[in-house]
Amino acid sequence: MKNKLLFLLFFINHFVTISQCEDISVELTTNFSPFQISSIIESDGLRNGDDYKDATLYFPINNTENLKSIILVPGYQATQSSVALWAEYLAKRGIVSMTIGTNSLNDLPAIRADALIDAMETIREENERVSSPLYHKIDINNIAVGGWSMGGGGAQLAAKIDSSIKAVLSITPWLWPNTLSELDLNHNTPVLIISGEVDPIAPNNQHSNVHYNYTPNSTPKLLFEVSEADHNIPLDPSIGNGDLGNVAYAWLQLFLYGDMCYCEFLETDLLDQNLTASNYLTNLNCATLDRTTIKISDLNFKLNPNPFSNTITINLKADEVGKIEIFSTNGVLVNTIVANKDITILDTSNLTKGMYLLRLSSNDGKYVVKKMIKI
Repeated sequence: MKNKLLFLLFFINHFVTISQCEDISVELTTNFSPFQISSIIESDGLRNGDDYKDATLYFPINNTENLKSIILVPGYQATQSSVALWAEYLAKRGIVSMTIGTNSLNDLPAIRADALIDAMETIREENERVSSPLYHKIDINNIAVGGWSMGGGGAQLAAKIDSSIKAVLSITPWLWPNTLSELDLNHNTPVLIISGEVDPIAPNNQHSNVHYNYTPNSTPKLLFEVSEADHNIPLDPSIGNGDLGNVAYAWLQLFLYGDMCYCEFLETDLLDQNLTASNYLTNLNCATLDRTTIKISDLNFKLNPNPFSNTITINLKADEVGKIEIFSTNGVLVNTIVANKDITILDTSNLTKGMYLLRLSSNDGKYVVKKMIKI
């Protein structure tokens, strides 16, 4: 009986995962429908942080709930416009994206790290600014940081300083190689490193490859080396028929949104890397990836009675759970309800007695938790 139940759990887990992830493909991820976007600057009321100079906040105007965000800082002698293509691209894919400048164009990576952390406070305050178009629309607990060149190095350093950062996008990163040590990059924040194969400014053997190796093996990490690219080419996410942008989008979907469907997308290298990447390294293992690492919170909920008769009473936090579903053992959806109260009652009187899978989904539609039940 125990082995049968274990098989049943595996079967349902596999079926639900497949049915849930069937729309995650290279073709569908590449051919996305972009959101319309808008932007605001400090003269519009956006906070002016002490540790950076000027900011532009790009956001999707058709996706208005529980928005995740990322902050991008430029490299040495560059302004925020240098990372604007990435910000606009990610905003079109539903992620609030803010670019910042530096107080001095010569600021070193450590100062750029401070600038990113200061900008995180700007994101949080924007969520509370009543006149903001993003008032109470930002998920302030899921913020990523990124940057280019010294900004990419600064993003890594920021993750070491602030453990609340959920993901790092490090584009052709530069950190002083003569003093860099493993301690500098000893953090738990998942990091995506994008490098150029023929980068003369931040050569891979001194920078990106070293950053990847120095990041702990216990930290999810991925290195995407763009074939024949120099230091500047990876500033365009459309490179390689969109492969570059797809990898970054999948990384943020996995670690900002907690969407496990994108793990296999990244782990198995489904993209045509023979054309786009001259090197593709990752330590992702979807079978063992700790769900707490991708910030999916376990919900405290109670079911009663068990086994159930004609109804199931669920005690939960309605502000976290958006949808409750029941699947049969062959993966057919047999009941669904939108949760709008802390105590939700499901009618099961029309169901045949037996084993079922109960699945609770978060308000943004992502999988949260599932449980076998007997009716």
